[in-house]
Amino acid sequence: MISFFLFIPKIPKPSYWRYACVSSDDVRMGDSVAAEQTLHLFECLNKLKNALHRNTTNVSVDPIIKDLLELNYEIPFLTSDVGSDLLRICLLHCDGLKFSATTAELTKQLIWALQTSQGNQLDLDDRTLLKLIHFCLRDVRQLEVPQLLLSFHTLGTLVYQNSHRLESVWLELFTVLKSCLAINESNVAVRHSALKVLQALTIRRGGPEDFEYLSPEQAEAISSLIIDGVANMLMSADELMLCKVLQASMKTLLNMATAQVPLPANQLGYLLGWLRHLTFLGFPGYAQRPIKNFDLFPSPVCHQLPQVDLKDGETSTRDNKPVMRRSRVNKKARKKEPRKDVGGGQQSVYHDSPSEDSDTGGASPSRIGHQQPPWAKTDSSDSEMSDVEGSAGLWTVNGSSTNISPLTLAVRVKAAKAKVRQLAYDTIRMLLLNIDKNERFGYVLNFLPQQSGSLMRSTEHTLVLSMLKDPSAHVRSSAINVLKDFVSYSKNYLILACESVHATSFTSISEVMAIVISELHRALHLALLAEQIPIFLVPLLSCLSLLIGASPYSRLKPILITEMCADLKLLLQNNKYEQVRVGALTCLGGVVSYQPSHAEIVRCLGLESDHWLERLCIEKLSPCTGEVNQVKLEVLQTLSLLVANHFEHCKNVFDHYIQALNWSLTDPYGPVKIHGMKLTAALAKQISDLITGQKDEQKQLGCELGRLMWRECLFQGVMQCCLQSTGSEETTEHGVREQQVLQRETFTALANIGAEMWEDLPQRNQRFCICVLLAQARDTTDDTAAAAVRTLAFFCTYRYMVQDTIFLQDVGELCVALLKKKTNMSLKMKASWALSNVCDALWTLRISEPERFDVDINTDFYTSLLETSVNTYAEKDSIRINAVRSMGILLGMGTSRYLSVDERLIRKAIEHLLQSATYAGVRFFKAKWNACYAIGWMMANAHTRCMLDVPTAMKTLSDNLMNCVNLKVQIACISALDQLSDCEDIEPEVRFGAFITLVQKVEQVPAIQVDYKELKHLQSVKEQLSLALINYLIVAGGEGQYLNKMFKQLESVRDAAELLLKSAMSCASVREKLSELFESEKGLRVEGSLPNTKGHLRQAFELYAFQI
Repeated sequence: MISFFLFIPKIPKPSYWRYACVSSDDVRMGDSVAAEQTLHLFECLNKLKNALHRNTTNVSVDPIIKDLLELNYEIPFLTSDVGSDLLRICLLHCDGLKFSATTAELTKQLIWALQTSQGNQLDLDDRTLLKLIHFCLRDVRQLEVPQLLLSFHTLGTLVYQNSHRLESVWLELFTVLKSCLAINESNVAVRHSALKVLQALTIRRGGPEDFEYLSPEQAEAISSLIIDGVANMLMSADELMLCKVLQASMKTLLNMATAQVPLPANQLGYLLGWLRHLTFLGFPGYAQRPIKNFDLFPSPVCHQLPQVDLKDGETSTRDNKPVMRRSRVNKKARKKEPRKDVGGGQQSVYHDSPSEDSDTGGASPSRIGHQQPPWAKTDSSDSEMSDVEGSAGLWTVNGSSTNISPLTLAVRVKAAKAKVRQLAYDTIRMLLLNIDKNERFGYVLNFLPQQSGSLMRSTEHTLVLSMLKDPSAHVRSSAINVLKDFVSYSKNYLILACESVHATSFTSISEVMAIVISELHRALHLALLAEQIPIFLVPLLSCLSLLIGASPYSRLKPILITEMCADLKLLLQNNKYEQVRVGALTCLGGVVSYQPSHAEIVRCLGLESDHWLERLCIEKLSPCTGEVNQVKLEVLQTLSLLVANHFEHCKNVFDHYIQALNWSLTDPYGPVKIHGMKLTAALAKQISDLITGQKDEQKQLGCELGRLMWRECLFQGVMQCCLQSTGSEETTEHGVREQQVLQRETFTALANIGAEMWEDLPQRNQRFCICVLLAQARDTTDDTAAAAVRTLAFFCTYRYMVQDTIFLQDVGELCVALLKKKTNMSLKMKASWALSNVCDALWTLRISEPERFDVDINTDFYTSLLETSVNTYAEKDSIRINAVRSMGILLGMGTSRYLSVDERLIRKAIEHLLQSATYAGVRFFKAKWNACYAIGWMMANAHTRCMLDVPTAMKTLSDNLMNCVNLKVQIACISALDQLSDCEDIEPEVRFGAFITLVQKVEQVPAIQVDYKELKHLQSVKEQLSLALINYLIVAGGEGQYLNKMFKQLESVRDAAELLLKSAMSCASVREKLSELFESEKGLRVEGSLPNTKGHLRQAFELYAFQI
């Protein structure tokens, strides 16, 4: 010990020094003060030890402890070991032969001074901590009020820092606190001090895995104590102290709710009712009436709730059923329901300031030269008048306030009541987040209006009343937060809203939800008009945005949309704060993206008249307006939503959009360019859809708009700048990444250009784009390369690019190189898809120009494509599916010249295809139908048929056709079996077996049950099956024995076959093939086997001739 004091280490500076300007002289002076205090501490510690060793009763140690209290504890000068030794010696003196109350008080003040200092806070060992706790609890109820409050102040500092280490003394500590909150305790200051210790006891230290938190039994005991000791407490004459008691109790509940500790149902409803009562404490114009019962029950509407799945990430801590009415029994005799301790949760936002004051609750310990502890600091949001709050401290004795002017006291009481209302809403919010979704919904309905505004009582406890009329902006903000949570977690219920004009014997949940949504819209409308503080307009707009996304406007009154759009228009035009304008644009974006399209939305946004929204948004993009970048970004997102959802109106002011593209893509701010390119991609997609539509006038209009955007605007230099990497050596890492994102969005826009617009571009622009895409796909980051490869894959599907064999070979070689590299899965998936598109384009070229195909496409290139596809088959699902498609196409179009290069590779590819056709499971359906198509192509190709085990392939196709539930797989199998009808070199038995399989499927078709989403696939099954049967009958020999067997098979399923052919006659190909069959020499036999089919065919020709 002596050696420690002789050696004075270099003392680290306290953390708060970095916020002040301190000279080197001040630093040297601080070091000298620390050295002097260390020596003085050494002298005092020696005196205390000597007095203890002499064991005399005449020596008083009070002056020594007073000297220790005079030290400046904000300057670090002692360690935890030395401080613990000092406190243990002081405790020994307090336990001496002649107990001195003064010594005990001074020791508690010393504990306070050490534990609340920032520079010398002690890390106590378990033994010392328990001794100090027992010392503070010793005969605490027999002390006078000032000494009792001093004990609680000291105890609070110890509990605040060590709440996770008090399991052994938890029961003793809780018993003392419970006695101080008993109904016979009349001193409000004692109640407040006890609640501050209880609040410190509920603070979570570390994460769920670090320390054990309160058990469910302990949490239930604390909540029961708050109910019995605070909620049912008689009103105090000292309103300020009463508010402080309420604040401490609510922060205790908030700590437990933040830590996700579940509360029993018989306590939760009572606490929510009590907190709802406190949300109107001191509310202007509200008549405060004593309430004997605070029980709150879930709204009866929640019993009508449908079963709704919980959202991802949302956990339920209670049984999945609403709480029924609880029995009216004494609170102390309430049955404790076992609850699972979920633990977890983040640290309470209030744990650093669990006390609002340091000058209440009796005499605080003497403090010289150091600040208040975190557990006793004043919350900066306790008052809206900090100048008054920062005046002389409030000294209370026996619950009464003295030395304060009446005006100052009235201001403090008003601010304290506002803080109570704010904390009440914060606590309600956290308590509701910890319960079951249905039960939460039922409880929150008690805080919302469930009848129209004209019928509402002015004093009804609702969130709307607080949000509109509370004088405190902090309370209004907390009420809005509760409302935002309600809308966020209740979308599946709000979507049920439907207004009804018919009178019913009961109010359904749909009508209640419609009233709630209407009242919330009305409240937000009034709040937006009345709010004077711009910063609080932002949460209002955020809440409105959530409400817009959850409201079914097609089943509500149109006036809601009208008033809302008018409010947002005014804010967007006139408000000078950028965050408010951003919030208004976000809300307008939600209105624009509402589906199905609503006539009132179209009218209010001016989409059929003056187009005010588009003109106002595009005007803000002009460099002359000087609009901030955040607003420009939101404007571009709103315009993109308009294009995606209302392009039929946007095309009327398309020239304004061209101007918006010019301004945004030449803006010096990078994110504005990126979002401008996103708008370009949205416009390109809509124009491409317009061109590929059915109406000729729409196609012509789409070509005109596309030419205006691509040729006359974008490719006049803007697109070239966005495509190229213009970064210099001085460009920062952020700037490089920004340029890469811009390139990726530019590639996405190019991918949406469409075949017609791409062909309309000049060749120099086409070559420039292709060169940039090929270069960026090789040399940039994976995400940019993936976007470039995706765009090239789209280009491979254009009929104009199919003729360019050099382009196809460049893209193919690029895909082969990327698939051989170790890259991320996203890039590999894009490369495998591009490779399959290249193979498909090559097959199209071989069919249209076989001679040119043989000249331009060499065997090495073909073999490299096939080898890469075979090797890629071992990858993940999406890549494997593309590999199956590539292998099937390559084998289907292969000739002896290409297939003879590597026969081992060909057989391995066939093995993979047969294996893919036998996969089971939903995730492999796409691979199955690609493999079935491939088997059909190989059967139709005489060069690959000799390498294929036809009976095995037939059995695979037959099993998939009869047993697979996926209709697309069945279509692929029918198409593959149909390929055998033209294969003359296959044994007749094999072809007849395929025909029998098709006939068996005919008998199975009427039993197929599908929903409306798959009706088109079922119709395709019928049409493909009919065509396959007709093809087999047409190509069959006129006098062969197998032809007789075919007709016998048809006669066995006559009714099903006639029904199948009748339902497939909507297809022109079926009608033509069937007519050809009846006109052939087999026509009479067909008419004999299927006597009603010819009449059905005649009726079908008549109907479709007149387009009926």
